[in-house]
Amino acid sequence: MQKVAGSLKQGKLRVLVSMAWMLASFMGIEVFMRHYVCQELIFPWRFSAVWAVLLTALVWLFPRWLGRLVYGLIYFFFVVYAVAQSGYYLIFNKMMWLTDLGYAGDGAEFASSIFGFLTKGFYISIVLMLAIGIGGILLLPKGKRRWYHRFISVAVCVLCCVALYFLPAKVFEIGDKDLWGAQQEWRRASSLEGTYETMYDARKVYRICGVYHTLERDLYKHIIYKHLPAYQAELERNQEEINEYFDQYHPAESENDMTGVLEGKNVILILMESMDDWLIDEETTPNICALMEDGLNFTNMYTPGYGGVRTFNTEFCVNTGMFLPTDGNLAFSYCTNDFSESMPNLFRDAGYSAESFHYNASVFYNRNIMHPAMGYEQHVSFYDEYVRDDNVLLNENYMFENEALCSRFFGGDNPDKPFFTFYITRSAHMPYTYDDVLSTYALEKYPEYKGMTGHEEVDCLKAKAKLVDDMFGELMQQLEANGQLENTAIIAFTDHYTYGMTDKERLKEESGIDNELLVEKTPFFIWAEDLEPQVVDKTVNTSDILPTIRNLFGMETDASYLGNDIFNEKYPGYVIFPSGDWLTKEVLYRDGKIVKEMYDGASADVDTEAMSELAEKYVNVGNLLLKCDSYAEEEKKDSD
Repeated sequence: MQKVAGSLKQGKLRVLVSMAWMLASFMGIEVFMRHYVCQELIFPWRFSAVWAVLLTALVWLFPRWLGRLVYGLIYFFFVVYAVAQSGYYLIFNKMMWLTDLGYAGDGAEFASSIFGFLTKGFYISIVLMLAIGIGGILLLPKGKRRWYHRFISVAVCVLCCVALYFLPAKVFEIGDKDLWGAQQEWRRASSLEGTYETMYDARKVYRICGVYHTLERDLYKHIIYKHLPAYQAELERNQEEINEYFDQYHPAESENDMTGVLEGKNVILILMESMDDWLIDEETTPNICALMEDGLNFTNMYTPGYGGVRTFNTEFCVNTGMFLPTDGNLAFSYCTNDFSESMPNLFRDAGYSAESFHYNASVFYNRNIMHPAMGYEQHVSFYDEYVRDDNVLLNENYMFENEALCSRFFGGDNPDKPFFTFYITRSAHMPYTYDDVLSTYALEKYPEYKGMTGHEEVDCLKAKAKLVDDMFGELMQQLEANGQLENTAIIAFTDHYTYGMTDKERLKEESGIDNELLVEKTPFFIWAEDLEPQVVDKTVNTSDILPTIRNLFGMETDASYLGNDIFNEKYPGYVIFPSGDWLTKEVLYRDGKIVKEMYDGASADVDTEAMSELAEKYVNVGNLLLKCDSYAEEEKKDSD
């Protein structure tokens, strides 16, 4: 009897140890995420504790061999998820939605660059979590699961589901009780409930409810919900929100001194990959400096990073007037939308040809589909159509040296038809190490930059920026040789700051900023031979480029763009970041408070409540424009 009793005690002990190990392992994933993603958590421990109990009870529903399999699948899935989110956050300072994984294949080409952002501790943590998971599998005790074991497990699962259903409301009650106006529309973005329901920022949702519940919300909101009957009814309500936003916040557009000053000119639109503002100087980029000095130089342009990818976000916004969604959806999901009011379509309607050009394969960012969807007659990939030799494509001026491509770049065989050419540069792309193939190419051409600054990344960036500047020099020569210089406008903008630098402190030093959001300032200029030089210091953002170009070329459209014509005197200028933070000429507002004044006493000159309300609606409407296929709605109105 004593042996039997002892055996029973040992069996119970093994069960308790196994359960405790599982609970601790699931909570350990939350600890890992907390360390690398967000240490200022609010309530996720409550959510994750319930989830840990739920998942443990779920495992104990099954026989030992099947329980091991279920536990292994669940645990290691969340380990992979947590590691991916943490690594992404270390690089981009944001978390991603599940649908952002649709861009993973496009980023694989640069995957090796991420290792510079990860520490030894990160890798050690991964190994430790793997060992814990293996331990949890091995510790699952033998023995049959009796009916009452399963009954208890089912009961625990049901109780946990009930708790998770009611827990958010309880959390909002506690967390928002001291936030005055939390239920009012203009303060919803500052409330826990507003953040949780709107899901405009994955990290902020995680900050509230932890890794497991964030994933559950993501899965339901972005994948399951769209197939429910209520979705169409929601679309109708969303369109009403869009209309109310433009009626309330959008200043009326009217002719101004800059209306039509570029009308009829050819257009070369250039996205300068990673060309940060601190890379522009007379020594490194003399051609760019000359174009800025002789044209319109927008000195306070910001390129906020909406959606899951930076380059395509800016590329998409400049062409369509809309940022990538922040709500977890992919722009590609909207490739069948009506983009009739996009920049290429406006020019094509005015009689222009319109093609886009880039060195990379056309499947990258789905440009072979997305660019025609946005209005281009074709996306021209150098790699797909002209040469597959990567060494040749290191040359930023390749399109000028290939006769057939050069002709196409400048409008093709129809000299009487104006052309609209969109070109995406390559040279300044990350990474910034001496052994990178692009850096090697740049430093072989300009060896004086190696060791010039005493900082490897800065050396590489300067040399790469020199290559981009060379392209502008060659472009001007080609235009003059073709007799097109007088009748062509060059519009150049940058997709994002040099976030590829691993030395973030040196990046801030080079940028001359003291706040992470201010690092988003990038170059933007427009040149034409007969343009009156002008420095425009209004604080503006990427979404303002399309409405401004529309005005400069005197194009008529009834479209309601998210951004504004920069030269519209009624538009004060601002930048709204996807987190809901914002910047005006007066102040930088972040995390619910003013963190920087642009001049002494600036706080008194800005209405923070009104601006915060605008920021919340701006981010929300930006998502809704795509979701509701807003241009199609404009077409319906016109036809009616």
